[in-house]
Amino acid sequence: MNVVTEPLAVTAEARAKQKAWFQGFRARVLEQGEPYAIASAVAPHEIFHSMDVPVVSVPWYSAVISAKQQSPYYFSMMSELGYHEGLPRYLSLPYFSTLDNDPERAPYGGLPKPALIVERLRSDFSQRIAENWAAAYGSKTFVLDSPALTRLRPDWSGRNQRGWEELYEPHRLDFQVEQLKALIRTAEEATGKTFPHGRFEKQMHDINQMGEIIAETRDILARTKPFPLPLSEQLNNVMACTWQRGSQWSVDHATAYRDAIKARAEAGEGICKNEKHRLLWLNNGLWFNTAFYRYFEESHGAVFVWSMYSNFLSDGYRKYFTDDPLRALAARHISMNEQLHLPPWMAEWILKQARDFDAAGAVMLTPINDRMASMGTKLCKLALERAGLPVLEIKASAVDARTWDDEANRRLVERFIEERIVQ
Repeated sequence: MNVVTEPLAVTAEARAKQKAWFQGFRARVLEQGEPYAIASAVAPHEIFHSMDVPVVSVPWYSAVISAKQQSPYYFSMMSELGYHEGLPRYLSLPYFSTLDNDPERAPYGGLPKPALIVERLRSDFSQRIAENWAAAYGSKTFVLDSPALTRLRPDWSGRNQRGWEELYEPHRLDFQVEQLKALIRTAEEATGKTFPHGRFEKQMHDINQMGEIIAETRDILARTKPFPLPLSEQLNNVMACTWQRGSQWSVDHATAYRDAIKARAEAGEGICKNEKHRLLWLNNGLWFNTAFYRYFEESHGAVFVWSMYSNFLSDGYRKYFTDDPLRALAARHISMNEQLHLPPWMAEWILKQARDFDAAGAVMLTPINDRMASMGTKLCKLALERAGLPVLEIKASAVDARTWDDEANRRLVERFIEERIVQ
């Protein structure tokens, strides 16, 4: 076996693309006066992409702030300003960078005033944060709602690419389509641009194509031993494609990413010299310390091989259609939160990944305060344990480094491997 220590070239390209995109975005917005939008991860960015309106994802910028070790400063400021400690960190971190109003401190100079902030009703706080944030800018908000399912059908990941009309229920999709039409009208008014139906339809097909490539990549990773790629590099590459979805770059990069992993797999190259155990990482990424995923390779032969970012782009985003791309977009986003964070769909999907990746256990990050991301974790953990997959729960924030005790959490994972994984 050949042990690889250098990152893939495509990983550096993904990082460079995101940095260049943001620098270009600021030039367009600040120097040329173009409008842009801020939107939550579960909002339909595709509408803005097709209109050639730059859109900044809230969790992406939150992760960037955290990765650059700025979150302790902003959250300390949050307390000084009198905001309560129960405020969700993931959703609110970029808001506090706006209140700070210091381009020298904020990553890439911070976020300028948007034409629109788009949020999804999915917690007690999301709408209020969006409203306060928009008020700080003097901008508009648009809030999307999503009615609950009347029936949770099993095997969502096997049904939702072509059988999504039945899976998500026609009355819910009807409601969602009307909301999307209202969002399009609002976006046109806020930006002065026209929604191009033809370009939108092509981008929807392109996203399906990209999802197919990511699915192929996931299958290569799942069956390859030794494991060829650190989890942190999966995050860099797949999330860059996610935020740039619908572009030709995203399809080309997904292809290059797949081909690079395939080449490693065929060459028998792996990241761990003595791989013994495979682990899943559940819930949000540990953005301020992605090195944590690799701590246990040398000492225990344990490799983190999968997170929800590895292939939700393929399993959750692909929606094949013939004549109604807007309804397909409604289906793409309408139950995203249930699939990622709520039982039984969350546990069902994770168990499939555990089987396919031959994982011996999972480490679950239960976010402090970010309630929507943690509502289903206890029931999901129970379902996974009953199905025979050992789970270690770590309570911390994905973006607030102040809540993280690196040494203590290392010991937790080490004991978990030694006591529950090693047979």
